[in-house]
Amino acid sequence: MEIKQAIITISSALFIVGCGGGGGAGGTTETSATDGDSQNQAPTSAITTPNPYPAELLTDDEREAFLKVINDARSIEQDCGSKGVYAAAPALKWSDELYSAAVEHSTDMVESDIFQHDGSGTDSDWTGMDIGKASSVADRLENNGYTDWRKIGENITAGTERDTAQEAVDAWLESDAHCAILMSTGYTEVGMAHVEDTNAYYTHYWTQNFGSR
Repeated sequence: MEIKQAIITISSALFIVGCGGGGGAGGTTETSATDGDSQNQAPTSAITTPNPYPAELLTDDEREAFLKVINDARSIEQDCGSKGVYAAAPALKWSDELYSAAVEHSTDMVESDIFQHDGSGTDSDWTGMDIGKASSVADRLENNGYTDWRKIGENITAGTERDTAQEAVDAWLESDAHCAILMSTGYTEVGMAHVEDTNAYYTHYWTQNFGSR
């Protein structure tokens, strides 16, 4: 087995404000990513087929450990650099639907060798295969049952030695855009997933989905 010598890390963030579920002509969504790309897009169309590969749910201990790391970060003031200083924020509740969408995307990034918020559009982009195009964050969340949302967001990070939830959250807190999403009072729920593959470029792939309904 090849031993990776370099420690490689990467992160990206995206948030969407709008109305989720059911499509329709009203409203637009705004997205913002740390690589400088930004765009406006209409709310996603309704998903007709549920995700055919439901994620195995975490144990109570695993779920509570993930949630504790997130809420511990939110329980104190955070300096998010160019995004400003954020006061302590209310604790988030865990959502299995947001978690399932996070598993789907981390799995897709591993299997398709991508690092981006859009799905790969390949067989590992399960939602994308359902709707006939590369999935968006909103597509994946709705396909995993998170519908009628008011606001959603996603943080992703990866690294050859980023193997704990604490390391992932610490990395997001060190980036202005990720920190702002993690500390936002506009979210009430969260789900976070980790997929590891020693043959993948970054080895450890984390996706963190936020939402409010």
